[in-house]
Amino acid sequence: MLNYIRAELWKAFRHKGSYILLLVLAGGTALFTTLMLWAESFYEMASAATTTMLLGLLVAPLLTQLVDGGTLHTLKNEISFGISRRRIYLGKLLTGLLLGLALCLLLMGGYLGVGWVLLPHSPEQDLTALAIVGFTLLGALPVWCGVYGLCHLLAMLVPSTAGWIAIYYVFTFFGQPILVSVIAAFTGEQMSSLLQAVLMPISLLLPDVLSGWLSWEYQLWCWTIGLGWLAVMTALGLFWFGRREIK
Repeated sequence: MLNYIRAELWKAFRHKGSYILLLVLAGGTALFTTLMLWAESFYEMASAATTTMLLGLLVAPLLTQLVDGGTLHTLKNEISFGISRRRIYLGKLLTGLLLGLALCLLLMGGYLGVGWVLLPHSPEQDLTALAIVGFTLLGALPVWCGVYGLCHLLAMLVPSTAGWIAIYYVFTFFGQPILVSVIAAFTGEQMSSLLQAVLMPISLLLPDVLSGWLSWEYQLWCWTIGLGWLAVMTALGLFWFGRREIK
């Protein structure tokens, strides 16, 4: 498995799409950094980073396409060389998760580093801001993993790139909210926050939720629900991919 992941990482680093994606994300981060340099202190700039957690939902399909793009043209060769479908599926999944983690650390580190150098400091407030950012990222990480698991499942099973990306965006930004609304309407009462989070994990990353719920209970929800989605999507992917006809 480790050899397969190393091979996938090598292919990703040699793919020009990797550098295009990095350039686009770095450009967006640079723009946001420039705008936030108007803040009066590093505390304000660092705190603003907590409002960007939903962007991971937009980056997930791009990162997935980087790892899984062109998979249909290479799967037959990989299988013919004796690589198991399980290794292929899990190897590409882990490769994408590692690349996503590296991107997150690079972009967030660059943003905070520039602010640290250029903006005024207050030791007590700075520690508070960094603690909040770290806490927020710790909660967002498993949710992003669950979202990536869904993207990987779609990319490995839907032949059309445009098709699976459209399914992802429609399901994530329209299907899940509609499902929550329908269930709430039929039950005739307000849906519990836990059930809403299970059906729509992105609700855990909304700024109003983050600002009013910084507790270890929040982390428990994020990790349980996020990794639960990842486990379910991975199990479904392994099941269907194992029975898919590779042409």
